Amino acid sequence: MRRAILWGCVLAFSLIATLPANASGILLTFSGLKDTEPVENFYNGGTGGFGSTKGLNFGITFSSNTLAIKSFLLGGSGNFARTPSGTPAIFFASSNGVMNSSSGFTSGVQFYYVAGATATVTVLDGTGKILASVTLSSNAGGSCGATYCTWSSVSIPFVGTAKSVVFSGSPNKLGISDITVGSSLTALPEPSSLALFGTGIVGLFGGLRRQIRW
Repeated sequence: MRRAILWGCVLAFSLIATLPANASGILLTFSGLKDTEPVENFYNGGTGGFGSTKGLNFGITFSSNTLAIKSFLLGGSGNFARTPSGTPAIFFASSNGVMNSSSGFTSGVQFYYVAGATATVTVLDGTGKILASVTLSSNAGGSCGATYCTWSSVSIPFVGTAKSVVFSGSPNKLGISDITVGSSLTALPEPSSLALFGTGIVGLFGGLRRQIRW
């Protein structure tokens, strides 16, 4: 009986170790914003364009053309599959959308994207110097009943302190979700890791219940 509990503990804690080690990065999921709501100051201690707020002050703002869109699978207007976190994505109503950080961030940025045409993401410091730039290929299509079925992961490491990230592409054809600011690894736990972690916890408490009954 004790052996079963011991193995449950080992499994649970080993699975904790498989979760992302970069949890110190800031994760922006856009949870709490309404469908089609401009993000604006939502992550700057203020509100989105419709007044939504969570009181989160990361010193991060978005250009006014940056809109939070929910998947049609969640009752929203977005013609895309659920994001990795199941929360809204952001789309840009004009060709360039900008994320600004007042204090800046280092190491990198990571996010997931869908695109109906080629797009570019550029990381800039406070003087306009390019720290990194990547090209995103179109990944539209699939069999999910929507235009965009696949969320592709992008990691952008860089050296220096970034103050802004510019997303350039065709209007309303570039979607970004689950942005990790300050790391080139995602701060979003992988579903498989969470499922295994849950299994470990169930095993642990199952053993405890059996010991109590004994």
